[in-house]
Amino acid sequence: MKHLKFSLILALALIVGLVAQAADLKGAFVVIDDEASIKDALQKLTNGQGKRELEKKDIYKEDDDGKAAIRINVAGGDGQNFNPTMPDWELEIEKKPTGKNQFRYITFAWKKIGGDGIQLQLHANVNSWGHRYHAGANVKNWNPSIQVDKKIPEKWEVHTRDLIEDWKDLNKGGQKITGIAFTAWDGKAGLWDHVVFHQTPEDPLAPQAVDVKAKLAVKWGEIKQ
Repeated sequence: MKHLKFSLILALALIVGLVAQAADLKGAFVVIDDEASIKDALQKLTNGQGKRELEKKDIYKEDDDGKAAIRINVAGGDGQNFNPTMPDWELEIEKKPTGKNQFRYITFAWKKIGGDGIQLQLHANVNSWGHRYHAGANVKNWNPSIQVDKKIPEKWEVHTRDLIEDWKDLNKGGQKITGIAFTAWDGKAGLWDHVVFHQTPEDPLAPQAVDVKAKLAVKWGEIKQ
């Protein structure tokens, strides 16, 4: 009986915690994190000469998902996959975001296998591909671009950036992010995971899971055993 009561207490605590986590995601737009979101993104990255695929072994493990990543294999050409007009993207960048589709920050995790540089590009409705982040060398000299690290991320690294502070044009408000590019450039491949736009500085995907219902089902099953 005592064991049953303790199990019920654990279950209730878990439910409360996961409901709180789900609430935290209200101010976020997840680009890629779990396998389903990555498969969806892969279908929409229809441009570029990289060879895109779902990666299930070399992944960012510092969140509760930790199951999949996007891998862009370099096969010559521009070494990237992108779409300037992702379906249903109307992501307004605002200094004080409050609306459903309004955001200020972006968090992303990446890793580079070989080569000299890696880049993440954001396409806006006004200044096109005018908002980029790179680590290592800016291999093709695509600017403007903010260097977040002088060395390529040979191991998984996560970065959170303030889009308002980084880009003067976005500081004025009224612009929308409409597309994204995952740019490996050179070497063997680039990997990305844990990409999310959000309203507050805190990373909304760490350390919580996206699929709260599934998480509850698994944990409740474990407790009942």
